[in-house]
Amino acid sequence: MKVSSPKFILTLAVGLAVILGIMMTAFSLPAVNSGVNNVPVGVVTTDKTVYNKFATPLEKKGFDVKQYKSVSSMKDAVNDRKVYGAFEISNTGDMTLYKATAASTAVSQALETMGNAVVAQQKTAAKAQIAQMQAQATDATMLKALDAKVQAIDAKTLTVKELKAFPKADPKGTGLAAGALPIALGGWIGAVAIANTVKGKKQKFWAAIAFAFVGGLGLVGVIQFVVGTFNGNYFLTSLGAMLGIAATGFFVLGLLEVMGNAGLGIAAVLLILLGNPLSGLSSAPEMLPKGWGFFGQLLPPGATGSLLRNLTFFDGHAIGLSAGVLAAYVIVGLVLFFLGHKSEIQNAEKA
Repeated sequence: MKVSSPKFILTLAVGLAVILGIMMTAFSLPAVNSGVNNVPVGVVTTDKTVYNKFATPLEKKGFDVKQYKSVSSMKDAVNDRKVYGAFEISNTGDMTLYKATAASTAVSQALETMGNAVVAQQKTAAKAQIAQMQAQATDATMLKALDAKVQAIDAKTLTVKELKAFPKADPKGTGLAAGALPIALGGWIGAVAIANTVKGKKQKFWAAIAFAFVGGLGLVGVIQFVVGTFNGNYFLTSLGAMLGIAATGFFVLGLLEVMGNAGLGIAAVLLILLGNPLSGLSSAPEMLPKGWGFFGQLLPPGATGSLLRNLTFFDGHAIGLSAGVLAAYVIVGLVLFFLGHKSEIQNAEKA
């Protein structure tokens, strides 16, 4: 009876340890070092001095701040996915936050927290000045007027206006955030199932097409009609999901045809171990460590998630990168699929 050699066992143990290390790095490092890393936001004001006053603390917090002269131009920038939201500063110093929760719940919450903190600082500074005036005032009318100013300051709050919200059924977009793993794992499992159950190369090709078509309709159907995260054009959003599933499916099938079962490991690392935590769906690509978020958008889970988000909530704006990435995976996968012959060789050996 043939048994495994000590060299093989040691090599396997080292390989598995490397995979565990990759898993730990991919899941823990972004979580530990996540935060604001050049998240683009806007400040709406025509006054350059006012802009600099509010932009400087935002930049120190890690935001990439852009100035807009009007609310309409800022709203266009939000819809074009150039910024996640913006602060408008009125002539009296009042602050309004325009946020797009559908772009990122985490960024939306961070902006609201920071806006409230700025308003609180403004109120503290203004009340301190009035307190000095109250200490020096002796006239009852003046004291009454100062008391009224304090009450007016206390009443000031951050005005929040929502530009792009998730549906009421899922106001935090939990369904989309939780979809990273099904997007990555589902495509991988589907491709493996096709590779192992469908006979014939042409038949595998058409099975992958059918899986992408039906899977795209099913994935968006669950997110939109069961979970309630999406509320856009069902068929248009489904086309994006179909492209994402096709990218994953053909990439896995291509690796299998060229490398055999070893390709499954590479696909699992790229699509699941790296693609899932680096997708940015639970926060935003700019909230992952520098460079990691962009890399995550070059992997199918991140690209698919961004494509679905932008198709559903942002009128199809800024889909070029994600659609291009997914199309590239489809093309590369098809080239590998038609060049490789591993399945034919395995079928010949079994025969």
